[in-house]
Amino acid sequence: MDRKNISLSEKKDRILGFVTAAPAMALLFIFTVYPVFYLIYYSLFSGSLISSKKAFVGLDNYKELWESETFHKVLNNTILYTVLFVGLTMVLAVIIAVWLNGSKHRKLNSAVESFIFTPHVISMVSVSIVFLWLMDPDTGFLNMIITRLGFSKFPFLSSPATSMFSLVLVMVWKSVGYYVLLIMAALQTVPSNIYEAAELDDTSSMRTFFKITLPMISPTILFTSVVASIASFKIFDSVNVMTQGGPVDSTNTLVYYIYSFAFRYGKPGMACAAGVVLLVLVCIMTYVQFGVGKKKVHYQ
Repeated sequence: MDRKNISLSEKKDRILGFVTAAPAMALLFIFTVYPVFYLIYYSLFSGSLISSKKAFVGLDNYKELWESETFHKVLNNTILYTVLFVGLTMVLAVIIAVWLNGSKHRKLNSAVESFIFTPHVISMVSVSIVFLWLMDPDTGFLNMIITRLGFSKFPFLSSPATSMFSLVLVMVWKSVGYYVLLIMAALQTVPSNIYEAAELDDTSSMRTFFKITLPMISPTILFTSVVASIASFKIFDSVNVMTQGGPVDSTNTLVYYIYSFAFRYGKPGMACAAGVVLLVLVCIMTYVQFGVGKKKVHYQ
């Protein structure tokens, strides 16, 4: 009887688990799994947004993408933006988080935390409009300060040589506060007795940072770098508001390229093919990051 009762209770728990998980699984299938398969399917057809008939073209959309010089430039822009954004964001986030964690000035810490986290909760469109004015080549506030100091005007978003880096700086300023808070939370979990032992051994602060702090928070750094990388591939709002992919396609990224084909040129098939390429790139990048993380990340 006891075994039967236990078996029945386990069955009830399993059924309850399936029932409670069913809504989430349904939403995951409707809004994630099904769109991915539909994206792949639609990338094999040509047509427009207003035409009801769509012709099957197989891999012609992918072939056209591969032969396009603009598409290659867009891929290079996207990879360059990801490397710059993730690299600068992670370095600044770690430095600021370690400094805040070690600082004993509570009022200063609170002010700095508010200053760096506030941009994260502001709308990306609002941030883009403000920086579009700040970086204006003629009447921008930043160039006004630069000329007052005796230097020539900086082109910022108006030159292909500086537009991408200017865009990266805007996105780093907006996003770094979020990653600082995540890394600070990880620093709070590092046992204090490890630092006390390092002090007794007269270990330098730099050696303590690289041999103790970084290894202990490496799982969080891996997580934040993956999240930041995926977010960098999805950049759209700032490009759409500030540069529209220019000048001379210097800030044209993959998501904006997909948007242009779908809603400007009326070629959803090409847009879907570019979307599949984006999906593959994100999967490869995530796989590589986790592969490297297995060797570099230290789990307690």
